[in-house]
Amino acid sequence: MKRIFLLSGKTGGLGRGYRIISILITLGLAFCIACGGSKESEGGGTAPTSAFTPWTHFRGNAALNGVGEGTISNNLKPVWTFKTGGACISSPVTDGETVYIGSYDSTLYALDINTGKDIWRFKAGDEIEASPVIFGDAALIGDLGGNFFSVNRKDGTVNWRFKVRDKIAGSANIIEDKNFVIFGSYNDTLYCLNINDGQPVWKYASGSYINGTAATDGKRVVFGGCDAGLHVINADDGTLIGKIDTESYIAGSAVINNNFAYVGSYGKKLLGINIEEMKIVWTYQNDSRQQPFVASPALRDSFLIAPSRDNFVHCVNPADGKLIWKFAAKGAVDASPVIVGDKVVAGCGSGSLYLIELTSGKLIKSFDIGGSLNGTPLVTGGMIIVGDENGLVTALGAI
Repeated sequence: MKRIFLLSGKTGGLGRGYRIISILITLGLAFCIACGGSKESEGGGTAPTSAFTPWTHFRGNAALNGVGEGTISNNLKPVWTFKTGGACISSPVTDGETVYIGSYDSTLYALDINTGKDIWRFKAGDEIEASPVIFGDAALIGDLGGNFFSVNRKDGTVNWRFKVRDKIAGSANIIEDKNFVIFGSYNDTLYCLNINDGQPVWKYASGSYINGTAATDGKRVVFGGCDAGLHVINADDGTLIGKIDTESYIAGSAVINNNFAYVGSYGKKLLGINIEEMKIVWTYQNDSRQQPFVASPALRDSFLIAPSRDNFVHCVNPADGKLIWKFAAKGAVDASPVIVGDKVVAGCGSGSLYLIELTSGKLIKSFDIGGSLNGTPLVTGGMIIVGDENGLVTALGAI
């Protein structure tokens, strides 16, 4: 009460000394308030002030185009780090407040996006390689033991569990207006479940392993598999619309746009496929040194960004597959890139994270994360968040 009295200015007859003390206390409190807003997180940096946009899917949305909102500064520094107990192949996602990422320590982590502090942990049945997907109050994720979970994203409690006969390595996707969640498995099957209760809606039998994530436009579901086929199926009932032979197995995910799908293969080819006419329109293969395209491409306007194990990030025109530029990385590029504003964010096996100019392919800046990068970076609110093979989750923000 004495502090309130002094700050109110009602010093009455207490004298000049008390008035001076009052002023000093007021200035001191103002200084504390100003400093409190810039307190550094335990990770060694300050969180950006930009609003964080939700990035709820492995590639940002159901079409898997890998395009983020906002911009990224050329000057970034570590804001926070968080250490898990196993490799982070899983790509992080966010609802705008919390970051969700899986680890090979069989745990799904929920981290505060501003500080990287642990909010809750969910112990799955086996190692987690897939990325979570967020829908409503649920985070949905599969593990390498064939368990698929719906977890309450507020507290990490289990809503329901669905079990398949083999591992789930790829991330799930959502058909929002139908309340469907879809995911593939190494038992050669694509599953569609009801999001509310985990009950099967339909399943589709493929010819071999399904390693990647199925893309969807709400009407069609498109995915590649180790049977070398790009499958196009009806989203309502899982019946086959058509299948295109790509001549080599597909480990990654396709991106779809209107009636086209773009996907890379182990046959060292990047393909532009008309999924209405069920035919390959163009094939890109750089030269005799070309290696498999394992990562999923990113697509925006006239730029299709496709990393490869040949240590290059390739940019081609999605209309005809003609090379626009290619960027030399320090190692194989198995991490799927993200396009944000005028930049491409891409990581590689050497642990380097790159900011690349979208139109020219010129290096803007690189960052040494440490461990090999295999997951899609999360880019939101001017911040980049990525996990590495050492199990470290790193957030970079503007200086």
